[in-house]
Amino acid sequence: MPLNIPAPPPACVSEKQENDVINAILKQSAAEREFVLHRGEELNMRAVQQTEPETQTPQSAFYYCRLLINILGLNSWEKRSNFHLLRKNEKLLRELKNLDSRQCRETHKIAVFYVAEGQEDKHSILTNTAGSQAYEDFVSGLGWEVDLTTHCGFMGGLQRNRSTGQTTPYYATSTTEVIYHVSTRMPHDQDHNLTKKLRHLGNDEVHIVWSEHSRDYRRGIIPTEFGDVLIVIYPMKNHMYSIHILKKPEVPFFGPLFDGAIVDMKILPTMVRATAINASRALKSLIPLYQNFYEERARYLETIVQHHQEPTTFEDYAARVYSPAPCTHLPSDTGSCLEILRGESPALGEAGSDSASPMSPRTSKSRMSMKLRRSSGSANKT
Repeated sequence: MPLNIPAPPPACVSEKQENDVINAILKQSAAEREFVLHRGEELNMRAVQQTEPETQTPQSAFYYCRLLINILGLNSWEKRSNFHLLRKNEKLLRELKNLDSRQCRETHKIAVFYVAEGQEDKHSILTNTAGSQAYEDFVSGLGWEVDLTTHCGFMGGLQRNRSTGQTTPYYATSTTEVIYHVSTRMPHDQDHNLTKKLRHLGNDEVHIVWSEHSRDYRRGIIPTEFGDVLIVIYPMKNHMYSIHILKKPEVPFFGPLFDGAIVDMKILPTMVRATAINASRALKSLIPLYQNFYEERARYLETIVQHHQEPTTFEDYAARVYSPAPCTHLPSDTGSCLEILRGESPALGEAGSDSASPMSPRTSKSRMSMKLRRSSGSANKT
């Protein structure tokens, strides 16, 4: 049925019922239009203009702190075991600074080599200053270019003084950081720069090799004790690329690329990057007692809490969180601030002396005098 022709009425609705509904709707529309036409200018028919509310400065200095705790649900009795008060001192501040300096994301450093036609020795490969256009496009797809002099993320051993290059590709997510040691970006004008270049590239455990040589790339060309995984890329016709993966026998399986895969240029950088990251993770899994960054950070936080935790009751905890006040602990006192304030408050010790407590000396003396009077009176009567 064409879309510009109305659909037939339902079988359960007659034509008369359909016309009655249409007439009722038209009548209602006409009545509303007439009402607006005659009474639309009245004040009660106009909506009051809404003004944007003004921001108010919180009166309490701890308003946002209490609001955050309330939003997180940490002020309830059920969450009390997961929320602790810490003793603020110099040691705690130093440990918190140390915590901030620790890695909060998974980090990887990967070496990238360019092998031109006819290059089969270390010196000719390490002295390349640029590659083919396909190689440069591939490197630019591994991440985004960062300036090493101002880069704030993971450096992977590279220097800010431009001795290891000025820029390099870098990739990051909320949980991962990857920096590439690209051989064509590092200087080699002097012998010590070439040695430093070889040290950075050779110490990486994952190597990406772009080879335009007619022969297969051999592992021993770059002499190093590392380089446990080699991802070698060979250009083919029609913008296709052959992938060869060389790894040591003890390295577990990783992907998504595999040895002998053929990949299109459009997805080559993304697939090689994912494979290199997974290869680095597989190598780290072989380290005895290896911990992920979040496990190490969680354990360090638990250690800080255990060393600086201040045991308090729930009432004391709630009072100090919602109405914090400065308090000075005595060196030999391990009680809470609330207990210290109670013990040192003059209102509890002196102002209430007229209505003395049952344990005060004045009350005990008055009771003794009353007992003596009663005993003497009873003796006189007898």
